[in-house]
Amino acid sequence: SIALSQVVWCVRDMLARSLLVPTVFAAATRSASAFLPRTAASSTTYASRAFSSSNTAMSAGKPISIIVEADIKPERMDEFLELIQKNAEGSREEPGCQRFDVLRSQDDPNKFFFYEVYDDADAVAHHKAQPHFDLWTKFKESEGINQSVSKKAYGEFMT
Repeated sequence: SIALSQVVWCVRDMLARSLLVPTVFAAATRSASAFLPRTAASSTTYASRAFSSSNTAMSAGKPISIIVEADIKPERMDEFLELIQKNAEGSREEPGCQRFDVLRSQDDPNKFFFYEVYDDADAVAHHKAQPHFDLWTKFKESEGINQSVSKKAYGEFMT
């Protein structure tokens, strides 16, 4: 009845948007790969190939966004603020970098969010090869953070 009709509507909507087909295909491929013999090309390779091909189709022409959540050690805050300003300003000058925002949490003065948008994977690779990015890498390696989590996403509706 109502719940069933809502499920039917959701599935129809997902099919119409072509979201369900790649997901089901990738899951089916991962499940089916369990029956393949384990050789140099392992079963996970087959599943990865199926997922990455649908992933590539999903990302075609879309910018790559990176969202970083970082918890900075209070005693290293001055050092962090100096280096993240250099990183952000240097990143904004890179070809392929659409934006690099540094945000500070309202709830926790030691928590920061970086919102980065790049034209494509080549622009991200270029960014990671820059000296200003290395400042952040070395800061993390020197245990200037309590924790850092990065997430990647494709831009859907960007301004």
